[in-house]
Amino acid sequence: MKIILFARHAKSDINHIGASDFDRTLSLKGESDAVFMAKILQKSTYLIQQIISSDASRAIATADKYKNALTPDKNIQLDHSLYLASHQDIATVIENTDDALSCLMMVGHNPGMTEIVEYSINESFQGMPTCSVAVVGFEAGSWQEITMGSGQLLDFEYPKKHT
Repeated sequence: MKIILFARHAKSDINHIGASDFDRTLSLKGESDAVFMAKILQKSTYLIQQIISSDASRAIATADKYKNALTPDKNIQLDHSLYLASHQDIATVIENTDDALSCLMMVGHNPGMTEIVEYSINESFQGMPTCSVAVVGFEAGSWQEITMGSGQLLDFEYPKKHT
């Protein structure tokens, strides 16, 4: 079985004057939400072997919170193709993942994150608010075997679910 935790970055600081979209940092709320979600994920049984993140500042900052809590001994793999990626772009990154890995986290942006979850489970999905994580499992031995609708939504977590 292959498992992917699709994570949308935490809330960014849209009022940061002069920052490009790519360079936007997390807001204080985003920082606290990412730490909160990392604690939620620590209680799960998912053993993340690799975090792959967009190289945008807000995605890296979110991925770093998850790394510190869940995979402190591993480096985050940055991939520019995940910045504002379509579901096809995300699927390409998945296809090129090392088959020795069985559980990974991908940190990126909407609408791509919502689209890849919908593609994976082949049904409409409510959408991913900031700092949400959708966990999708696939009965596959290889990442290349993953096709449209071959996944099952195992879990969906987001900060407001717990308030």
